[in-house]
Amino acid sequence: MGKSDKATWSTTRVWGGCLVLGVVGLVLRGIGELVPSDQTWGHVAHSICLMAPRWLALLTPLVCLRVAWGSGRRWVPGLVALVAMPLAGIPVWDGGMPGVRILVANVNAYTGQPEGLGAAVEALNAEVFVQVEARARVVPGMRSVADNFDRPMPSPSHATAVFCRPEVSCEAAVTEEIGSQTMTMPIALVRVAEQFCVLGLHGPPPVPLDPSGLQPYMKRVAEAIDAGRMVRPWGPCLAGDPVVVAGDFNSVPGSWATRHLEGKGLKDLLEHMGLFAISWPVGGDTLNFPTLQLDHLLVGPVQVDGVELVRLPGADHRGVMARVSAGTPAGP
Repeated sequence: MGKSDKATWSTTRVWGGCLVLGVVGLVLRGIGELVPSDQTWGHVAHSICLMAPRWLALLTPLVCLRVAWGSGRRWVPGLVALVAMPLAGIPVWDGGMPGVRILVANVNAYTGQPEGLGAAVEALNAEVFVQVEARARVVPGMRSVADNFDRPMPSPSHATAVFCRPEVSCEAAVTEEIGSQTMTMPIALVRVAEQFCVLGLHGPPPVPLDPSGLQPYMKRVAEAIDAGRMVRPWGPCLAGDPVVVAGDFNSVPGSWATRHLEGKGLKDLLEHMGLFAISWPVGGDTLNFPTLQLDHLLVGPVQVDGVELVRLPGADHRGVMARVSAGTPAGP
């Protein structure tokens, strides 16, 4: 085989390899739609299959590098790699503009270390902190605005609390338990600066035992929103308030649960981050091997000038932090 023939064969292998990965991703996505939504194993398979195309896109540059070795047309694998890499995701972005720094994080109720958690939140300069699976009763520099600590709970993971800095106008409430008869979680409702409403979510976990509560919970959230705004008063939030929906959805992007929020005028600010937005598991009492994006940030007609995914001591999820202000559409 001549040099030209080898180069042509290398080019063919690049495109062939990319095609195979793409087809595998589509097949897995299709399988994910066929598994039963009311079964725990079905939810697991659905989540894995929906995340698979992102991970397969990450493999494409590796295939290209392998083919480029010894190829006479190295620019072809390089071009394919440049095209494929963004499909796996782009890094988080930070516009560096002013806004209220809002942090919504599942901090893991079972790992203790409340002092270290409070100090970490203080170091992040969060101005509004929605603490899911709350374990810190005090956060330095912040005031406690709402919690459900005095209510009966099925387990410590249902604890939810809202903290705000004294200089930030902030009203909050923690709802009743929402979901099915056997699996529920509350929602944190926070009205910030009398301008917009933050819904801090903790979707009832479908794994390892009971998937029945997640979709009713997300449906309840969806019913409260239209055109990116509250459709009726709920807690401190008023009808017409622009919304920020953030937190641990316990479901991946595009899943059955998150589809309840489609058509509600919300923009997914983590959509193009792909694998850079994977948020679980990151330690705590679990493996430190993030593979799934369970934490989300969806916004209505507000200005978002920066987004970060942050790690907190003892937490098994990365928290979502954003600088938010009212008045103009959300950022990229």
